[in-house]
Amino acid sequence: MNKSENRELKIVVVGASAAGLRAAARAKRLMPDSVITVVDEREIISYAACGLPYYLSGDIESPRALRETSWGTLRNPQFFKDAKGLDVRILTTATHCDPEKKTINIRNNISGKEEKVTFDKLVLATGASPFVPPGIPENHPRISTFKTVEDARNWRSKLETGQLEKVAIIGSGFIGIELAEAFTAMWGVEVDLIEMEDRVLPQMLDGEMSALIEKHLEEQDVRIHKTCRVKEIRDTDDGLSVVTDRETIETEYAVVAVGVRPRIELARQMGLKIGKYGGIAVDENLQTSHPDVYAASDCMEVELFYGERAVLPLGSLANKQGRIVGDQLAGRKTKFKKVAGSACVKAFDYNCASTGISETQAARHNIPTRAVWGTFSDRAHYYPEDKNIFMKMVYHAKTLQILGLQAVGEGEVVKRVDVMGNLILNNGRLEDILDLEFAYSPPYSPALDPLYVLGAAALNQEDGVLSRSPSLLSKEGIILDVRTKNESETNPIEGAIHIPIEELRGRMDELDRNKPIQIVCPRGARSAEAARWFFEEGYKNVVYVGGGWLMLSK
Repeated sequence: MNKSENRELKIVVVGASAAGLRAAARAKRLMPDSVITVVDEREIISYAACGLPYYLSGDIESPRALRETSWGTLRNPQFFKDAKGLDVRILTTATHCDPEKKTINIRNNISGKEEKVTFDKLVLATGASPFVPPGIPENHPRISTFKTVEDARNWRSKLETGQLEKVAIIGSGFIGIELAEAFTAMWGVEVDLIEMEDRVLPQMLDGEMSALIEKHLEEQDVRIHKTCRVKEIRDTDDGLSVVTDRETIETEYAVVAVGVRPRIELARQMGLKIGKYGGIAVDENLQTSHPDVYAASDCMEVELFYGERAVLPLGSLANKQGRIVGDQLAGRKTKFKKVAGSACVKAFDYNCASTGISETQAARHNIPTRAVWGTFSDRAHYYPEDKNIFMKMVYHAKTLQILGLQAVGEGEVVKRVDVMGNLILNNGRLEDILDLEFAYSPPYSPALDPLYVLGAAALNQEDGVLSRSPSLLSKEGIILDVRTKNESETNPIEGAIHIPIEELRGRMDELDRNKPIQIVCPRGARSAEAARWFFEEGYKNVVYVGGGWLMLSK
């Protein structure tokens, strides 16, 4: 598209959050003469929704901070008019669209006035809305979702005025975990965290990694109820009864945080193609089934690196999509490629991050996998501020392609996940990990980054030095403890034979070759070394516990 073609281009964007406004602003920068109208049914627009739990917790004092630019200007319609050249209309609902006639009907929610706007190109950035399961009352004074600034203000008002001492959080995804910390750490509220799956953060972590988060939450006095499907919530004299298929939980208030559903009402009315997971179907240009209509944000489906599609409500992706739509509107050839789904969340003092897919997800798609585990210091072990991180890597059992990484702990996990996510998107295999280059200085990293060590462990496993999940330690056969005498006496392992690794070479024949041997040390490094010795000596049934005793004891 040349300048003469796009000089008078009329663009309408439905949705004034990250993706919609970024698309509009990008298009206006590239096509200064275009006329761009953005409509949103809300009064408060362009706020950092991911920061809302931190306003509730008190880490952020005012929700205004979530609506300001980095230089302190409020992002309201006047700002977008003055600074971006956009006509942003709040409290305005798009009620009907005819994509063939290129018209969209909008209604002012205050005056009721309706207007028909013509367009050349349309962008749907309608986002997603919280899902409330059947049996949970809506518009109830003691029950709410947590999605908007108004939601956050309502809950914080209750906390500040002492109205709230006990709350049930339904759902243990990102929002559920963040709210558990917000209610507990700052305000001392009793929290019951209710999850229908058998682990917290079920879309992010496998069971043994989730167990680390669960243990940490329980140390912060969060009560966790797993495999509990909520059937209904009833009013009581003192508050609410949350009735699940396993137990009934008494509380004062309830927050519903079980996920979101794409807002596709307008897309359906227009006859656009909807994907199998309920989001608007788009191609790599973020173009819908109509050539003049684009979609971005949580209302659309993305393609994952292994070919499946999904709805991934991540702010990082929404911002990228917005820029790409802006480029497309201006005739540029920028594409939105496959994603790894990299994500992170803070749970009290633990950092949690993942990318790619878990073993659980891979099994659902019949992808054969193997995995390795490790416990590491996030910087040089002798540096005073080193913190533990626990990691699990999943890879394809036949091709050795990297499929996923999960990382949990007090130390720096996000940068490891970022590196691995990009390796996954470039079809990286195990041997590629050892070719990565990492910056090193004791305050920031060990000389061999944990990712390098994890990659080496996986390659060793392919040689025959097998690791086992820390959740699968069996009492059958021999448990061999290769820690020092002091380590073993301080935290004994029931039923284990203790031989310090410094003595093991001379004492290997004390162990029965015909029995399975499981080797344990604090982090997995010593036990992996010992497993190699047994393997080279011809022992046939030897594994080491990946992640070591530290993962076992959490």
